[in-house]
Amino acid sequence: MGQSNLEHLLAAVTDAILEDDANLDQIVSRYPIPRAEIESFIRLIRHLHVTLVGVRPSRRFAYRLRQELLGQPEWNVINRVRFLPPRVQIAAGVALLAGFMLISRRRLLAELTDGAAVEEIVAT
Repeated sequence: MGQSNLEHLLAAVTDAILEDDANLDQIVSRYPIPRAEIESFIRLIRHLHVTLVGVRPSRRFAYRLRQELLGQPEWNVINRVRFLPPRVQIAAGVALLAGFMLISRRRLLAELTDGAAVEEIVAT
């Protein structure tokens, strides 16, 4: 039995099983290989067809895989900070927190001053 014939037969059987073609005897008869010798391969191919179910990957996974394979990381703010040294990350976090606190304080003071001015007008 030639290796090439066996490979072609198994490829043809696999294609037939994937296409749900039940007439495997016709395919096997085209090759000079007895059915008894390839029956275990046919059972294995059928079991694999039933067991291995095609799954469509999520868009997020496909995007990340593409980025990883192409070696082109997406350079957004989070990735830029993520690749900085830890001390710089901590300093950036502290600066962000201080800026948030400063903006919150200014808003609070503005609301308090506007509220006091309204109370003075109402009181008079």
